[in-house]
Amino acid sequence: MQNFLTLDLVDARNLVDAACEASELAGVNQNIAVVDRAGELLLFLRMDDAKSISGQMAINKAFTAAGTRTRTDAIASRTEPGEPGWMIQTQHGGRFTTLGGGVPVQVDGQTIGAIGVSGGSVAEDIEIADFAVAKFHNQ
Repeated sequence: MQNFLTLDLVDARNLVDAACEASELAGVNQNIAVVDRAGELLLFLRMDDAKSISGQMAINKAFTAAGTRTRTDAIASRTEPGEPGWMIQTQHGGRFTTLGGGVPVQVDGQTIGAIGVSGGSVAEDIEIADFAVAKFHNQ
């Protein structure tokens, strides 16, 4: 039998609250998704006036970060033509993404879930996701 940690709803709310805080400071309305270690959605929030088209992207970023146990922005270079991960974006019904803004949440080297942020520029999405994860670890 294996024992493992995973995010729960309280953790998801804390991550979303932190991401909202960072989004408000940045002046960017975001879509924010948090998934558990298996990539299953725990919580999704679309801030007022956030881009509706970016909602599914936030969910996909969190799904990818949890499943790969790595940041989505770190995956992009490995999926370019000629690289071993070329065309991986076609997997999982198109849910796999290399757009920045998906960040795994890790404790003691174990991925326990992930957050996905979408609606701003990629740099803004990354900054807000990073802020939320850092604040989660500093609670």
